[in-house]
Amino acid sequence: MTDKTFGPYLAQVVDVHDGDTVTLDIDLGFDHIIRGLDFDGKPRISCRIYGINAPELSTPEGKAARAFLMDLLQIGDLVHLISHSWDKFGGRYDGEIKVKTGISDDIDVANYMIKGGHAKPYFGQGPKPV
Repeated sequence: MTDKTFGPYLAQVVDVHDGDTVTLDIDLGFDHIIRGLDFDGKPRISCRIYGINAPELSTPEGKAARAFLMDLLQIGDLVHLISHSWDKFGGRYDGEIKVKTGISDDIDVANYMIKGGHAKPYFGQGPKPV
């Protein structure tokens, strides 16, 4: 089965849940936006960052991973998103996220987390690395 991707879309960060899950408002164009939060401000749909696994938020390493990611992704930031389909754990999709810097090449969030030592490569096959 081939990997079907969708995008790139312009998206806006509305929440950083942990080191590998964020919530985005996605601009599909033509005045169509998928909102990441519902009317009560609760996550409706989240994006698991494609290609990584970060420690669980309940651990000190997970809290550090979230803080590291929040240094890069601020609420309101614009990013480029390519969707890779629904995540196998349900309720979210897998997406490549690149931060629009406007100065040089966009920053790939997965690589940023791996190079920072806060995530390991993971594409959904086999046991998750810890």
